[in-house]
Parts: sequence; C-alpha cells; structure tokens
Amino acid sequence: MKKFLLLLSVAPWLTAFAQEPADTAVVPETDPTILFFQQGEKVSDPAKTLLITKARKTVSLKKFTETELSDYADHVLADLDNDGKKELLLYDFTGGAHCCDEVYIFRNIAPGKYQHVAKLFAGNTIITAEKQFVYNFYEHFGYFFTCFACAYTDTTDEAPLEVKSIQLKYAQGKLSVVRGDQELRSAINDNLGKLGEQPYEFLEDEISFDNGLRKEVALNLAVFYYSFGKSLPATKQLFDKYYKFADACKVWTSFVKNLQEVRTNNDF
Repeated sequence: MKKFLLLLSVAPWLTAFAQEPADTAVVPETDPTILFFQQGEKVSDPAKTLLITKARKTVSLKKFTETELSDYADHVLADLDNDGKKELLLYDFTGGAHCCDEVYIFRNIAPGKYQHVAKLFAGNTIITAEKQFVYNFYEHFGYFFTCFACAYTDTTDEAPLEVKSIQLKYAQGKLSVVRGDQELRSAINDNLGKLGEQPYEFLEDEISFDNGLRKEVALNLAVFYYSFGKSLPATKQLFDKYYKFADACKVWTSFVKNLQEVRTNNDF
C-alpha cells in the first residue's frame, strides 16, 4: 500500500512538525492523486494515442503503459494551465516498502499525439485541486544517516516547522518550481538554527543511525535549493552557517549526492 504523511499548515511547504515517522499509511480511496486519475477524463483509444517519449521515440499509450509501467498505472486528460488544451498525465506506483510515485506529463502537439514534457519521481506527489503538484523529498533522503522511519522529534513550543516539500506548476509547456516566499526562507533559517544548536551525535561507523537530525537538515536544504534559484553555492553557504559539527564535509558530500539523484530522476 502506498504510504505517506501530509499535514498542511500555513503554506503547502510548511507543516506542523511531525511527531511520528513519515511512513504512515493512508487509505488509497482518499489519496488526492489517485482520485485525480480515477475520476478524470480518459483517452478514447490508447492504442491509437501516440506518445513521443523523452528519448524521442514514438509509441502508443497502450504499449508504453504495458511495457514501461506497472499494473498500478493510470492516465488522465487535464488542462493543467487553463489554456484550453488538455495535457496527458500518466501515473504509476512502483511498489515496494516506501516507494514511489511516477507522474509523466505530455503536451498535446497534434490530434491524438502527445510529447514528453516532464517526469516526477518521489515517495509521494500530490496533485492539488488547483492542478499544481506538491513534491515530497522524504523518499530521497529517507535513509540520510538514519533509518527510514527515524525522525527528529521536538515536543517543545519552539520546535522547528516541518519542511520537506515544494510546489510545482505547469505552464506554457514547462514544469517549474513555485518560488518560495519570505515566510519559507525564514522558516528554513529558523529550523537550521535550531537544529544546529542540538547536541552532536557521533556515529561510530558507516552503518550507525542518528536520531534523524541530519535528515531534517538535508530536507530543509533540499527545499531551499529548489525554492530559491537552484543555487548550490547559496545552499552550501546556508549549510556552513548552521551545521558546525565535525562531520560537516561528509554530510555535505552525501547531501549533494542525494540531491543529484533527485535532479537525475525528475524534470523540474
């Protein structure tokens, strides 16, 4: 069963700090993404609907679904940017203990013909009622120096806000990140400041787990990177400002490696 935790608050990317692991079961019938695909318009003939893939190969929707996707696959026609033309979206759930949503977006270029625009790959991706996407980084950083279900917890009134998602929107044939506002920037700085003040937890070897603090740092950094211009130097500057522990070089190197996996597997 697909699993995730979503606690919306003041803004889609700011949530009340979780006191339980992110691997929390949800009933599929209430998953907004699944409902979006189940209840939406379908193509009349998948065998005659053509797709131009990212590799520039032309294949029918029927064949692409049968050969590239799983039995969970579904599709829907939806006008994502309200320009009068419906995009073709494909959804797949790869299965596994924690993973993963795949969402493909194809734009209409001729009757019955669609061209690849973007692919999303994440632990979960929510499609909102406004036809935007809430993309969650937890899967990509789930094992960041800790176990997947391990999460930093803080029960005080000064606990950091949970920051682990970004918003994406489709417009003019392109999927892009919704730029963060000052509220988000302040929240990330405040979170990293509080996390940097916590006691250092030494890890004896490569397989030791911490209490989830390093993962929380990484999630904030990933949201910052994508929400404020995709600048790795600016993200490194933020990391250096708040993470003063002895393993800073190792943690940063691991963060960059995980971030590259996000960049490789997604088109935004």
